[in-house]
Amino acid sequence: MKHFSVFALTLGLLLSLSVKAFQPFQNESHYQVYLDLNEVKDDKLPVQIVTPIIFKDSVQFHMPRIIPGTYDVHNYGQFVTEFKALGSRGKELKVRKIDLNRWVIYNAKKLYKISYKVDDTYDYPEKTGIFEPAGTTLEDDVYLLNNFGFVGYLDGYKNYPFRLQVEKPRGFYGSTALVGEIGDTVDTYEISNYFTLHDSPLMYNVPDTASRMVGGAKVLVSIYSKDGEVSAKKCVEDISRVLNATAKYLGGVLPVEKYAVLIYTVPLDKAGSSYGALEHQTSTVLYMPEFADERFYKGVLDITAHEFFHIVTPLGIHSEMISDFDFINPKMSKHIWLYEGVTEYNSHLVQARSGIYQLDEFLDVVRDKMVASDNFDQGVPLTVASEFTLTFLKDQYHNFYKKGALAAMALDLELLKLSNGSYRLINLLEDLGNTYGADTFFVDADLFDIITEATFPEMREFFARHFEGAEALPYKELLEMVGVLYVAEYDAQRLTIGNVDLGYNFETSRLRIEDVSEIDEFGKALGWQQGDEIIEFNGQEITLQNAQEVIGAFYGSTEPGDKITMLVARPKGEAGEYKEVKLKGKAQLTRYSDVHLLRPMQNPTASQLEMRKKWLNQ
Repeated sequence: MKHFSVFALTLGLLLSLSVKAFQPFQNESHYQVYLDLNEVKDDKLPVQIVTPIIFKDSVQFHMPRIIPGTYDVHNYGQFVTEFKALGSRGKELKVRKIDLNRWVIYNAKKLYKISYKVDDTYDYPEKTGIFEPAGTTLEDDVYLLNNFGFVGYLDGYKNYPFRLQVEKPRGFYGSTALVGEIGDTVDTYEISNYFTLHDSPLMYNVPDTASRMVGGAKVLVSIYSKDGEVSAKKCVEDISRVLNATAKYLGGVLPVEKYAVLIYTVPLDKAGSSYGALEHQTSTVLYMPEFADERFYKGVLDITAHEFFHIVTPLGIHSEMISDFDFINPKMSKHIWLYEGVTEYNSHLVQARSGIYQLDEFLDVVRDKMVASDNFDQGVPLTVASEFTLTFLKDQYHNFYKKGALAAMALDLELLKLSNGSYRLINLLEDLGNTYGADTFFVDADLFDIITEATFPEMREFFARHFEGAEALPYKELLEMVGVLYVAEYDAQRLTIGNVDLGYNFETSRLRIEDVSEIDEFGKALGWQQGDEIIEFNGQEITLQNAQEVIGAFYGSTEPGDKITMLVARPKGEAGEYKEVKLKGKAQLTRYSDVHLLRPMQNPTASQLEMRKKWLNQ
């Protein structure tokens, strides 16, 4: 009877899982996780987790509600179904679901394994609101595994190591920053804790990869391209320029051994408007529309330049909020300006210092951020916007990539001024990194005092006025020091295409006039109407791929009085019906009030040129 009972229980366990049995020896020291990509059915991946031995009567299992870097509620537990907690002989333990992301497991001393299935986010039947680089997909030809979307942890056991075993289709390769035992059909990774597990994405597909050594680190680029229009080799060639510049800026040696850039592309007509990247400490995931021209590679370069700098913040420098991140109810740091703003600023600064940007190009980037920042509430201090970014100041978050970057620039220039050119932002980051490295943290509330003590007494007032307070950053004074003229508001005139807002219709693959509410006299004379879709611009067919070139040529070669023609598709009748209309007009200058004039001074002093050289290496 005993042998029959064990056989029956084991058979019951196998039937209940309906997937390969994963039955390693349980221990007190670490988790053992098994993902079998061959068992995906209906966009659901079975997950089996043999937990550490538990010595409590009950324990909670958590899936992340929020992850670092997104500053948004995603509720990854919503994609979990068929959740079961099992004893060593396959008997189900009592479980109570608390909310979308938490389950209480009773009689936890008998807990051996947790099993469940997870839907991917890309094909989920309901709208998820999850930014695609933070999502998951389970297709026959590609598996994007953001681990926080598939694997959870036991509350109180977050810092235990994980052994992750992934069974894959033959011929597939798992691109990741993780280092593991790689086999023909099974890969195994030893991971130090849940934070590292959640922060280490993998992408499995037939590989298109390329790698380069940069600053002592292996940089891997891996692409999933359904149509094969873009290549990892071209990507790694382009981004190597900025990564080498970054390594030089950071002293020549990068603080990681391996960095992975995972690029998931979708056909242009299916991309929608949501694309970009999610940073991780040693990797980044990009979700990009696929089109075979230089703008794709330029987009990858710009995004990677930003994401790569996260190896400094928050990998090397972070507060207690990052060091022990609460995936259910995190307390927000006051210093997103440091994590995102400094990172964004540095990603452009290194391109200026290495000659990828000329001075005018760099100033254009700065001006664009000033203009964009004006659209946010100027009365909200950076620290307040950061602390409450999950709640009533959520709409201010993207300003950290604008005003946050400008604040980093102001900090850089202020340090340059106070030190007479001998100390910059990069020196501050080096000093902070030496004290508060990857294995420790600073106290969030003390950061400004820490920086002041490490630099100059005047910095405390600077932070109080411009970071903790909402006083405008002193652009004019700081930029004058480096021989750059700044004017907040001015009158000017220029050529326009009508001062209309352009968008894109993915169904017709045409540029579309989205808004004519601020149309100027030239636009009225030409006859733009909202909804017009541009077929030809001055006799040349215009597409999303060549739009920048065609419109740029208009601004570069057109004189007032030149004849301009447009062929547009104008909506008529029922949705989807158009008629072709030819628009004609003569180019004319439009007077307007503009903001944030930035240009090099015509006759800078020797001192200004010297300080500019220290700042931009130009």
